[in-house]
Amino acid sequence: MTRLLRVLAPLALLAAVGLPAAPAWAHAALVSSDPADGQRLSALPGTATLTFNEEISPPSYVVVTAPDGSRADRGEPRVDGSTVTVDLAKGEEGTYALAFRVISADGHPVTGRLTFVVGDGPLDTTGPTLAATPADSPTSARAAAADGGGPGLGTVQIAVGAGLLAAAGLLWVLARRRPR
Repeated sequence: MTRLLRVLAPLALLAAVGLPAAPAWAHAALVSSDPADGQRLSALPGTATLTFNEEISPPSYVVVTAPDGSRADRGEPRVDGSTVTVDLAKGEEGTYALAFRVISADGHPVTGRLTFVVGDGPLDTTGPTLAATPADSPTSARAAAADGGGPGLGTVQIAVGAGLLAAAGLLWVLARRRPR
């Protein structure tokens, strides 16, 4: 019993003060897009495609805003594994802004924005004002609710450390009890 206490007590202390943190679980990250951020095109393509480093869970929201502030996306985005695709309407020359909000495989929302230009005009990196953002979507409350995230790694370390300290304390008390 005393040996077990001698092993658990230092482990509990190390966990309580913080062992080197384990790597954080990464959320999905945008790997590529078509059109790419900053790309110049001769004409607006029929679709915009976003590719992530891991699978994406529906629903996904993609808003493409034309230079005049109108929506250039048409229909609901389609999710296929790590790829999200949305149809685009024919549009005028100028800078387009694409904003997205997707749900990574671990349930966390991932958002981003990119711009591209159609025609010879300058690329306006501030982009047009978004007519509607993915957060304006009526079902975005469900997506936002998925961002509860749970406890952070530090909280888990503290809880494990406290549990180990409590176990060590209990074992210490039991070891000190005298047999009757």
